[in-house]
Amino acid sequence: MASIVVDMDAATKALVTEKRNAKVKPSLIMVDNVDALADSQLVFQDTFTTNASIVAATGAAAAGAAQVVDRLRINVSIDACVSMRDELEDVKFLGGAQVVRSVAGVLTLDAGCHVTLGYDLE
Repeated sequence: MASIVVDMDAATKALVTEKRNAKVKPSLIMVDNVDALADSQLVFQDTFTTNASIVAATGAAAAGAAQVVDRLRINVSIDACVSMRDELEDVKFLGGAQVVRSVAGVLTLDAGCHVTLGYDLE
């Protein structure tokens, strides 16, 4: 299992880059919001680029178009730490993974919010 830890010192942080012909399967997400200045709403997003075969099959987007799809949303209170494993059973990222932090619907950075993603490639 590979893992990455990021501080939310930007409102959007990349976690895993897109892997050709592989899906990112999260096995652990941990959010440490103890040192943060406010509650955090985190959205884990799938980021990928469409290719010609996707366009031909679906007609949904132009080849080379960047796509962002929300896969998971977590609310974490200030002074809290949250860990998830079993809840991730059906979550997969088709491309790369990134996390977006907001407070009351406003994109907000906070280096006191730490996000850990443990994952495997399928």
